[in-house]
Amino acid sequence: MKVLITGAAGFAGPHLIAELAAQGHECIATDLAIERPIPGAAACESVDIRDTNALDALVRHALPEACIHMAGITYVPDGAANPDVMLSVNVRGTTNLLHAIRIHTPEARLLTVSTAHVYGVGPRKARLSEETPLRPLSMYAVSKAAADIATLACATHHGLQAMVARPNNHTGPGQQPRFVVGAFARQVRDIQAGRSEPRIMVGNLDSERDFMDVRDVVRAYRLLIEQGDPGKAYNIASDNLVRIGEMLDTLCRLAGVAPKLETDPELMRPTDWSPHLDTTRLVADTGWATTIPFEQTLQDMLNETTE
Repeated sequence: MKVLITGAAGFAGPHLIAELAAQGHECIATDLAIERPIPGAAACESVDIRDTNALDALVRHALPEACIHMAGITYVPDGAANPDVMLSVNVRGTTNLLHAIRIHTPEARLLTVSTAHVYGVGPRKARLSEETPLRPLSMYAVSKAAADIATLACATHHGLQAMVARPNNHTGPGQQPRFVVGAFARQVRDIQAGRSEPRIMVGNLDSERDFMDVRDVVRAYRLLIEQGDPGKAYNIASDNLVRIGEMLDTLCRLAGVAPKLETDPELMRPTDWSPHLDTTRLVADTGWATTIPFEQTLQDMLNETTE
């Protein structure tokens, strides 16, 4: 299939393009700014998804057979700092894309990437299905819930071949250091290489996250665009909660370092956990399962070359 990928220059984009290209799909990559060609992409276009005319022209020219929509602002604090921009990009950008697909290539299969954050935190032991009511707690989650609902509404009312993916936390090579695993991995690499003192500033290490490898997650996206059932939402999760402190301990062990940990009050957040997602629907419709152990993910991140 000819697949349009929005947000292609972000963290997951290159991994997704590699996954799709390996399976014979033709990838058209778009993002707000693409500074260099993305390996595996047949074409790269810089487009602001808030620009209705520019996005319409891109879809009209490309006429994709499928679209995986990942473009958006994903850093939660950005939503608190500038909610207008968060809503404009994540909601208006999505509705612009839905409209362009509906007008120019209504038979295209569309996957909007949402997030597990749309469920809120949820009870500690409760397993949440895709039918669980959405209870977003941050402006980021609110914006993704709106995009999520808009996508499914277009499937129901306009017959678009549209689906939603709700992934839990994912990490891996290429993740920016403003996210917790990326931040700790870079600091541990720098300590290992002698570029910094053996000291790491930390916040609350007791929160738990359902970490997955980004390469497993983009494989789920590829399987959904191939086999998913339009009109449905799909949870993506590993069902393996990891304490933040345990993740940092593993990074240090793999790197052979023993830094001093110092608490930074600015980094402290209340203890919380990722929602416990039921992935029965995803497994039944696609056969997906995680394949990359979390320790291998961390080792691959430590093996990266620091820019």
